[in-house]
Amino acid sequence: MKKKTLALVLTLAMTLALLLSACGGDSGSGSSAGGDTTGGDTQTEGEDTGGNPNASGGTVKIVCGYGVGGTADAIARKYALVANRLHSDYNFIVENMTGGDGFAAADYYTDLDPSTHELLIYGYGLIYRHDEGKTYGTEVVDFDRNDILPIGCIDDRTNIVYAKPGVTLADVIAKAKEGTLKMSGGNPLSELHLALGSLAALEGGKVMVVPYDGGAAQKKGLMDDEVDVFVGTTQAAQDEVEAGTLIPILAFSDQPFEGFVGPDGPISVPTVAGDSKAPELDPNIDFSGCVLRSGGFIATRTGADQAWVDELTQITKDVWNDPEFSDWIAEVLLNRHEVYGADAQAEVEEAAAKCLTAYENLSAG
Repeated sequence: MKKKTLALVLTLAMTLALLLSACGGDSGSGSSAGGDTTGGDTQTEGEDTGGNPNASGGTVKIVCGYGVGGTADAIARKYALVANRLHSDYNFIVENMTGGDGFAAADYYTDLDPSTHELLIYGYGLIYRHDEGKTYGTEVVDFDRNDILPIGCIDDRTNIVYAKPGVTLADVIAKAKEGTLKMSGGNPLSELHLALGSLAALEGGKVMVVPYDGGAAQKKGLMDDEVDVFVGTTQAAQDEVEAGTLIPILAFSDQPFEGFVGPDGPISVPTVAGDSKAPELDPNIDFSGCVLRSGGFIATRTGADQAWVDELTQITKDVWNDPEFSDWIAEVLLNRHEVYGADAQAEVEEAAAKCLTAYENLSAG
């Protein structure tokens, strides 16, 4: 019952996000905490973050560069909700600042003084597109990610290729080799495109990204046969898999993914690498480079006071250790992955380097 309720909340929030986008475009921002909204042109709604408006430490805004109802937004709000309960000396709120698939929020955030106590939802997709833009000129990048300091991972995802019932991975690979494979999920050169695109290129094919505004529209594109596959998180199509309207056919992982339950029971999703590598993939090709980290961090500004960095690190550890957060992460089929400080920064750099290799494979395909 709890999972069903959560799914309904997320579905309603995603629907609201689409309505807000239709009414006001994607350049607005808004915040939500304890029913008190402040700042920005567009008021957004989501899970109440249980704010502490009279907190002695003041209000801490968490800037999320993605829309209401998406995975990043849901995680930011759950983080704020739990942090507010555990650390009532602060009032954590979430503000959605959409535009440029995270770039608008990053531009805003890196212009802040390092002494700010505002935080940023710092996603791998932003990191990858920043480095692609800086290295290969794929897009204009007006911020420097070196100005963003990851504190701790709060969002670790396994990305999945979804198809309609009856479609096999062999069918998808054949379409890629014909040059006719179309996908929804993310934007061109997002981690989702890089993952499937580099895999298709290694198989001697290619994939075209059809852009949609938000996960609900991306899934609808697949249901309406406008695309052949939808690539997204485990959380993104959990309900559709349970209902049997979509099927997971490939996991971008080197570990078996066993979390889905369909109408006929548990589903084991084959992977791109490891012992559970899909047999439809060329056995002579190493596809492990297609397994790109996805999700992101709670982050502050580089140069922040060390006392604030230490306190935020402890808050993040406390949030993870609270079952309200960690159990919820498991319910929506995301991964518990904790990494902090220098280890978090090292993980970012390793993932960024792997992303550029995937981009080169995709470009060569």
